[in-house]
Amino acid sequence: MKYLAKKIYEESDSNYLMFMLHSSEMMPGGSPTFKTKASIEKLYCDLNGLFDYVSIMYRVDSLREYG
Repeated sequence: MKYLAKKIYEESDSNYLMFMLHSSEMMPGGSPTFKTKASIEKLYCDLNGLFDYVSIMYRVDSLREYG
């Protein structure tokens, strides 16, 4: 995900990056990828790292603030 975020930042003229997860993916067993509580905790850790990384390139806004 970090690779894609950097590639889009460097190669696109867009001023935003969209990221989405379904709420069901944020709980154990909600998707085939994240079956256990431990896998969800790792996901949260990975997402924190991703958001820290992306915040260097992009400003974080809500939809209301962006529009």
